[in-house]
Amino acid sequence: MGKFIRIFSLLMAFWLFASGCAISKEEPQEKPQNQVSESQDEDAANPSPDENDGQNAASLHDILKNKYYFLEIDKPMKDFEAEDLNGNKVKLSDYKGKIIFLNFWATWCPPCRAEMPHMEEFYSKYKDEDVVILAVNSTSVELKGGTDDKAAEKKVRSFIEEYGYTFPILLDRNDEAWKIYYQAGVPANYIIDKEGIVRYLKVGAFSGLEEMELTVEAIRTMEE
Repeated sequence: MGKFIRIFSLLMAFWLFASGCAISKEEPQEKPQNQVSESQDEDAANPSPDENDGQNAASLHDILKNKYYFLEIDKPMKDFEAEDLNGNKVKLSDYKGKIIFLNFWATWCPPCRAEMPHMEEFYSKYKDEDVVILAVNSTSVELKGGTDDKAAEKKVRSFIEEYGYTFPILLDRNDEAWKIYYQAGVPANYIIDKEGIVRYLKVGAFSGLEEMELTVEAIRTMEE
């Protein structure tokens, strides 16, 4: 699969300018900013999954591409190993058989912080179903080029404890995952189907629960 940025570099630059955080070596912020996203005001205009009942995979696919600017990947996922906040080693392949939302984020990134309440709401609703969120924090991304994984972990733990998020957080200590799924900035969201195929890449933050649910519906429709 290689580094996806080689395929989509021009599109990445535009979308990250519009909705993401480019990675630089500037000093990261010590205190997370307010998590409320301006895009929440637009949530009422987004179609809910109920409104899309009866739509086929092609129409849902078009909505994701044209309304939410998803990029179509359709390549097998590449495995990696990371560590959760309990110290357990986790492989991406451990979750094969589930729809995976693979999220890359950093504590200093405003769009990352803005989408996390949506991710928490989504996780609380779907955690007992065939869907999982894996929020990966890579050391070099968190430290904007730094390599001290203990310092990165400290920032992540402080952030998660402060805001009380419960979805799985993975520490990519040696940037193993980031070297595979590298983008020019965060957040970056990959959606992987149950067979381990990376179906979509969304550069930038999810706008709300409705968008995430529509993504699940699109993946499930593909499987029918």
